[in-house]
Amino acid sequence: MLKKLFKYDWKSFWKVPTVICLFLSVITVIGVLSLLTPFWKQEGEVVGILMVSAFMIYTLSIMACAVGVTVYTAIRFYKNIYTDEGYLTNTLPVTPRQIILSKLLVGTLWRMIVNLVVCLSIFALLITAAGAVGQVNILAEMADVFGEISVMFKQEMGMSLWFFLALCIFYTVIGSFFSVLMMYSSVSLGQLFTTHKVMGAVIWYIAEYIIIQTGSSLLVNLPLGFNMLTSSDTIHPALYIRPVLIGSILITVVLSVAMFFLSEYILKKKLNLD
Repeated sequence: MLKKLFKYDWKSFWKVPTVICLFLSVITVIGVLSLLTPFWKQEGEVVGILMVSAFMIYTLSIMACAVGVTVYTAIRFYKNIYTDEGYLTNTLPVTPRQIILSKLLVGTLWRMIVNLVVCLSIFALLITAAGAVGQVNILAEMADVFGEISVMFKQEMGMSLWFFLALCIFYTVIGSFFSVLMMYSSVSLGQLFTTHKVMGAVIWYIAEYIIIQTGSSLLVNLPLGFNMLTSSDTIHPALYIRPVLIGSILITVVLSVAMFFLSEYILKKKLNLD
């Protein structure tokens, strides 16, 4: 049943993030084609102003797309479960856990797809700009220096570059689940308000963000700060980068699990659709 629910959620969700991805693709193609023209090589105040304006528009477009998919994810969860649609959703022969899990998988997957498109867009523009300005093959240059960087990274940080990149990728994936679950838990907690439930969800989201950011920073950085205060020797970055990264991953996993079960509990025991 979870598979059928996933298909249903996917069909009802895919249109908006697909439009966002297409929009990013279009502005990326326009940007790449623009950078290949000799126009930007000209000198002058007008060209500088246009370059800054184009950069600002591109940055705002990326921010708008990221915010758009985030808000849409929260809206879909709210409408599917806590509005009139919730009467249909909650009468399906599925458990609250399956409902949340299905929406979590769809929302997280699309969030990761949009983030990937953003990264590819930025990378494509950087590669094109580097080639247009320096007339060099940036990919070939990166391949040449990667081996040297890997050796230096191993010597300085005490771990391989590939292991570090794997941790970063894993943290990014877990972070995507965490971000979606944070929205789901906030929306669920907001439904406990008798009135102004949307405002309640926003308040809970802000409160969760402040508490989690403050608590996570203290848990991760307090040991490092204590060592810096009590040790007379300079602490090498290799001694705290890996523990901080692994600690952040563990905290994110624990909080994600807690938010998942909190959302499930509210949907199962505290559902109020009036």
